[in-house]
Amino acid sequence: MKEFRRGRRSSFGSFIVDDRETILGFDQAMEELTGWPAIDVVGRHKDLGLAAHQSHPAGTAIRTVPLYDGPVPMGSSPRNLELTLSCRDGRRLHVEALQQPLNGPGDRMLVTVLRVLASSATWTRAVASESRDDLTGLLDRDAFASRLSADFANAAAAARPLSLILLDVDHLRKVNDRHGRGAGDDVLNTLSGILRVTVEDEGRIARLGDDDFAVLLEDGGRGEARQVAAALRSQVERFRFFSDAEPSEERQVTLSLGAASFPADADNESELLERARDALDEARSMGRNRVWCYLRRPRVPVQVPVFFDGTDSLLLGYMRDLSPSGIFLQTTAGIDVGMRCALSFPLPGHDGRVHVVGRVVRTVPPQFSDESDGVRIPGLGVEFERFGDAGDRRAIDSFLHGRERTSLRPETGILSVDA
Repeated sequence: MKEFRRGRRSSFGSFIVDDRETILGFDQAMEELTGWPAIDVVGRHKDLGLAAHQSHPAGTAIRTVPLYDGPVPMGSSPRNLELTLSCRDGRRLHVEALQQPLNGPGDRMLVTVLRVLASSATWTRAVASESRDDLTGLLDRDAFASRLSADFANAAAAARPLSLILLDVDHLRKVNDRHGRGAGDDVLNTLSGILRVTVEDEGRIARLGDDDFAVLLEDGGRGEARQVAAALRSQVERFRFFSDAEPSEERQVTLSLGAASFPADADNESELLERARDALDEARSMGRNRVWCYLRRPRVPVQVPVFFDGTDSLLLGYMRDLSPSGIFLQTTAGIDVGMRCALSFPLPGHDGRVHVVGRVVRTVPPQFSDESDGVRIPGLGVEFERFGDAGDRRAIDSFLHGRERTSLRPETGILSVDA
């Protein structure tokens, strides 16, 4: 569902409604968002009912639905509100919108959809044959296991990264005890909707059981896994799950999330799953409501020259630390986040240079240049996405697990080794 990707556009469409809740205007973006042609909507009361197609593995049904649930209150000043929109294909979109009064006679409001917060399940022929969870409509444990095997095989064959995020709802039992099991199911269903609008591909989201969910990020390294997991945690924390609860009642639901990536953290799919579980356990043990990425080993301070890897190697800067998943590179080169670079660098115990392809996931501007005052050093955080060959990865692992450390004499640029 790429149209809901965070930051993809500033609004998702607008419509105009009067004080009798008659739809007076409906723009093209709303047509794209909901699937309803404007001609079927304009001039009708929002509750008159539109013929939505609801498809699922058992067949297709048609039912009448309102354009949106809940009233759009009239007023003299702009305000934010949340609505649930009905789509032509049967989906329900929970959205955040801005309503603004229009000038002129009569009470009329311009309602602009700012964000899609959650989406109900959608069934397509491409996934209808896969095993699905009855409550959420997401892949179930068996279907997810098959998807993980296929995605890992593809990632390994193409030498591309693959990340796995595991998450669960913090203290869901307390929600069931306080509000009833039905409320807990509502939380899980809403969470599945938030997952759909935060993750691009619904076919790589699964409910593994109870409150345990999984997300696969095809061609996504640790940096993207961290960003997606952080977006999920934040979105769930802000969502109003119990809008009808008493003010004194606890309304917040939170997530704990753990992530691991191939090839940085694992050599096979079993390791990837195990290490994502380890990261999730760590997030729980640190107090919950947080994201934790698996760390095979902390970064090791090391200073060696790093080169652009090409026909003529060019010195880019000096490595300041190294881990199996990436490096921090001291440099003033103006390279933006997202750039992929072919790099090479020497390591003790390895003949020649190690060759990697990495993605820039963090930049520190040049103005932070005085390390003696505790100010950050200018440079780039680079996450490894591909190794030149298996020997390059083994060289990094061997160095990090050995006792040798390196230092570089700035005046000569000669690499020395300290046992």
